[in-house]
Amino acid sequence: MNKKTNWSHWFWGLFFLVCAVVLVASKLGLFSYHVGFWTLILTLVLAAAAIKSVVYFSVAGTIFSLTFICMLYAKPLGITSLVPWTLLGAALLFSIGLSLVLQPLKRKWYRSFSSNAHAQSHTFSDTETNDYESLVNVNVHIGSAIRYVQSTNFQSALIHVKMGDAKVYFDHAEIIADHAVIELTGSIGDIDLYIPKEWNVQTQLNSFAADTSEKGLKPTKTGPKVTIMGNFSMGDITIHYI
Repeated sequence: MNKKTNWSHWFWGLFFLVCAVVLVASKLGLFSYHVGFWTLILTLVLAAAAIKSVVYFSVAGTIFSLTFICMLYAKPLGITSLVPWTLLGAALLFSIGLSLVLQPLKRKWYRSFSSNAHAQSHTFSDTETNDYESLVNVNVHIGSAIRYVQSTNFQSALIHVKMGDAKVYFDHAEIIADHAVIELTGSIGDIDLYIPKEWNVQTQLNSFAADTSEKGLKPTKTGPKVTIMGNFSMGDITIHYI
């Protein structure tokens, strides 16, 4: 059993034990404020979601979990006038602002975490794709990866990065068709794409708190059309023309 699975078992085991204790205590009238059965269950679920969001540095998950808890107990907290839209609007704005403020810390934490993971488990790998693979799939989760795409009939690539970094080299890939697609998804990470300067690259990215830049040689755009699309948040996307 790895450490992640072990932590998960401990967390959910303790969570259900606390649920049982709180449920019995509530029915025995040990709480000054009476809480309904389903309200109590929902509170415990939201509390678990908030704790897990904190562990995984999810600002939006933490804030909205706590916001929904406040909405459940709006009356004893004296905030009924704020429910629901004022609280939800404030939570949205607060999560966006705090995400931007904490982005450098989150990325620093990721790099430290991934370095430790590399030292302990050696899960980082440099992998070269098959020469004849036209559909390329790169999936990085808390780690790092390098891919050398050498397909003689490259058509599309799906690159998913979450709390990691990926370097993908397309300089030896050949596009027979008139069009190829590179789709980027994920959050909190860095993606470096090494692309031939002849490719006619068009970007259609939806990004939040992510920087997209181009480096290297001046593109000539005399080759096939390549569309870079997808959704990526909190990170850096760099296109290197070679």
